[in-house]
Amino acid sequence: MLLLVAGCTGSGPTLDEAAQVLATDMKKIEPFYPTTNKKTVDRTGKEKSDFAVCAKDETALRSYELSSDFGEDSPTPPDQRVESFSLLLMEELKRIGYEVDRESSWARPGRTIGVLHKKEPGITIILVAQDSRPNVEIIGKTDCIFESR
Repeated sequence: MLLLVAGCTGSGPTLDEAAQVLATDMKKIEPFYPTTNKKTVDRTGKEKSDFAVCAKDETALRSYELSSDFGEDSPTPPDQRVESFSLLLMEELKRIGYEVDRESSWARPGRTIGVLHKKEPGITIILVAQDSRPNVEIIGKTDCIFESR
């Protein structure tokens, strides 16, 4: 009975709290990001900007997306830039508390897809680095969380 009550009181983070962590974490990795054709879509704002893609009633998620290109001025071959960049960024994400999902992450020459999770407050980041444009895409999203507790 005690577990049922604890589960209903909502002891975890609110959607706003998780979204704040997501926005902060994505801004921490921006300095590592290529700046050519850079695009940022920040959907971590307050209520009414939530996605309605969650299966549970009264839950929502927020997202933050980055995309950019490596630029043409590097003498390094594109597939080497992909590998170097993805390793650097995955290490930085691990440093700030994310764990690599080895079941979902994969690589082939010229393309890397990494899926990383931060258990608290419940965030998933998908990193795509490839030799085609956009060269880098990062999509971060919160779990489906109740908007307030």
